[in-house]
Amino acid sequence: MMNTKRRRKTVGQAIVEFALSATVIFLLLAAAVDLGLIFFTLQALRAAAQEGATYGSYPVVVTNSSGQVTAVTLNYTEIFRRIRTAGGTQPMGVANLLDLNGDGVDDANQTAVFNASNPTNPNGFVIIENPKGANPANLSGTCATTTPRVDMRNAGQNCWIRVTIRYRYRLFFPFAPAFGQEIILRVTHTMPIRSQFVG
Repeated sequence: MMNTKRRRKTVGQAIVEFALSATVIFLLLAAAVDLGLIFFTLQALRAAAQEGATYGSYPVVVTNSSGQVTAVTLNYTEIFRRIRTAGGTQPMGVANLLDLNGDGVDDANQTAVFNASNPTNPNGFVIIENPKGANPANLSGTCATTTPRVDMRNAGQNCWIRVTIRYRYRLFFPFAPAFGQEIILRVTHTMPIRSQFVG
């Protein structure tokens, strides 16, 4: 009789221990899966920001009807297109670069995601800046694009392109209400302007 009672107590204890440890193991597994997916998403965003900045580091020379140079500027629309298609023209993999705000609609014509008329909008999901300064860690202002022999029209001297991409990442296993259902990932890539135009 005593042996049966002790055996039941041991079985009950094992079930409770398994329930507690399985919960902790599942939470750790869920966290590992989400952290891995976040890592892959950040890699895709980093590659897209680098692609946009690399393309944008070669500015466009704008001329008037008589062939005179009027500006040396960035092609914001093409930079945005390069960012969107850095992972291909069809959404695949972990990060969908065609839907950065995660609303299920292609970002191509959504000015809330990117507006070529206001590329430095801090609320956008793609922010393209043309700052100036000798030290890339301390850039400020904007490079002049139309003044002869200054900034962009002086071989882009001390001019940079900075591409920032934000991405709404939905957690695969939203295991804690404190973290919410989604987080905003942010990646920035800065490169010097590579121009040889002076004039």
